Amino acid sequence: MTDFKVLYMEHDEHDGCCCEEEMFDEDSYVVLTDTETGEDYSFIMADTFTHNGEDYCVLVDPEEGDEDEMSLFFMKFTTGEDGEEVLVALEDEEDELVYEAYQALLEEMDDDGEFPEA
Repeated sequence: MTDFKVLYMEHDEHDGCCCEEEMFDEDSYVVLTDTETGEDYSFIMADTFTHNGEDYCVLVDPEEGDEDEMSLFFMKFTTGEDGEEVLVALEDEEDELVYEAYQALLEEMDDDGEFPEA
């Protein structure tokens, strides 16, 4: 399992991204640093949610400009050994379960992106 340290990007570090104008604000951009290789990966944190007591986030690649065909990447929030927040890549089985849970969550929302009142 790979851990990623979360580093938030400054707004001007991603100028020219096809997605930044309408779908996401500057607080949505993150850089993940692979704790094993040191390599950085840029993503947009599109959503966060809780499933079975665990906190997850939905990431999308900022290079993907077509909202209808964006790939979703799910990662779990944890606390690293040094107390910093890290994201952990999911194993295939957990990824599938989290994807299904997220789809069910989206189906519960109304057209305005709000959950119906109980």
